[in-house]
Amino acid sequence: MTDRRRRHLLRLGARTLCGAGLALGTRPMAALAAANGTQPLQDATGDYRALVCVFLDGGMDGFSLAVPTGSAEHGAYARSRGTLALDRSRLLSLTDASAEQGALGLHASAAALQPLFHDGRLALIANVGNLVEPTTRDQYEAGAVALPAQLFSHADQAVQWQQLQGRNKGRDGWGALAADHLVNAAHAEHLTSISLTGSNAWQAGVGHRPFSLRESGVVSYTGISNGNDWERPRRDAFEAVLAAQPSHLLAQGYAELQRQARNNTTALGAALATRFGDAPAAQPIPHDPESQTLAARLNMVAKVMALHPELGMRRQIFYVRMRGYDVHDNQNADMPLLFEELADALAGFQQAIDTLGLSENVTTFTASDFGRSLGANGDGTDHGWGNHLFAMGGAVRGGRVYGTLPELDLQGADAVHNGRVLPTLSAAQYAATLLRWVGLTPAQVDDVLPTLANFRTHDLGFMG
Repeated sequence: MTDRRRRHLLRLGARTLCGAGLALGTRPMAALAAANGTQPLQDATGDYRALVCVFLDGGMDGFSLAVPTGSAEHGAYARSRGTLALDRSRLLSLTDASAEQGALGLHASAAALQPLFHDGRLALIANVGNLVEPTTRDQYEAGAVALPAQLFSHADQAVQWQQLQGRNKGRDGWGALAADHLVNAAHAEHLTSISLTGSNAWQAGVGHRPFSLRESGVVSYTGISNGNDWERPRRDAFEAVLAAQPSHLLAQGYAELQRQARNNTTALGAALATRFGDAPAAQPIPHDPESQTLAARLNMVAKVMALHPELGMRRQIFYVRMRGYDVHDNQNADMPLLFEELADALAGFQQAIDTLGLSENVTTFTASDFGRSLGANGDGTDHGWGNHLFAMGGAVRGGRVYGTLPELDLQGADAVHNGRVLPTLSAAQYAATLLRWVGLTPAQVDDVLPTLANFRTHDLGFMG
């Protein structure tokens, strides 16, 4: 067993809502910082950095979110998309500050993203996809390169995208492996990796489990409430199990895990209540959390970030999932609603981060299983490959398109099997750029992303 795997096993409990078993008393913030093995930071904002992964589950259609508006380019796109093509006159202009790319337009329903792009806080990373090595159309058609296994399968590609460990599924997500390096910079580990949508392949692996929250707050035990007398027997039995001293090592570890999980969860819940309470005015994001789930989840991310000085945190990664992007039918009706929710939630989250004074410290990025096919299958699209994604934040070199916009032509040089767009940027290159910004060294990035060595460019340049 390697030293790293041994450390993962030792941290198995710590990565599942754990901390030191301790009495919370009346100072939940101090208790939680102590659980993390830290002292509250006196002036941590300048040293704090966080990544927020917004995973668009189902295969987000980036070629509807950002569409070429040049006459020839839009014509090729319109011929490929047929009845799904967006009218050029209704697209919102995205002026590339570098003037290196052709004219591009944003879906009208995603209007909230346009000011962020023009203010230089949103960058479009063009035609990103899961690649094992650089791949041309001729190589793809000849089977002359290594390709991701089960390339157009949702289940496989969602996992592989979040792991990026090679051709097949691995054991660890690249977020989990990055967190293993970041805990040294964070001086704490129990709240380094946080998920707002439960388990996911990005933050999970051997010895890795994220701290789970809901949009409403911490996840509490059910059936053993202190407020209900009828639950007392069950609660007493649970307490007795935790207080016992089992002889078996695994039983000891389980009991300690549960004690630590309960203490950390109780402490963070009290800290959130102390800082924000339940009043609507305390909500960092100016959206109704009951009407938009993504906004509500990002709202909770902002709240936890606001507590980072008291928690003693310097580095954190967050995962939030938004579902609904597998648009095999009814795309013209469903996609505008999805884009509107996505854009409004991202813009609201950035506004909250700005209000907290963390604009330069937080970078949000989108990811998805894959893009969609160029051709329509009637009133929807099929599973694709390459995709347009966004990075957002004060440290992002925004207002630009990074990479190369593909030719959206079913007969063009960038189209392969069934109108799928061949990626020109690897997801590993995209991830490496983000990981370098959050604090990993080049050697650590290479350790996290084993396929990165196959690509000449390791930093796409969109982070300051």
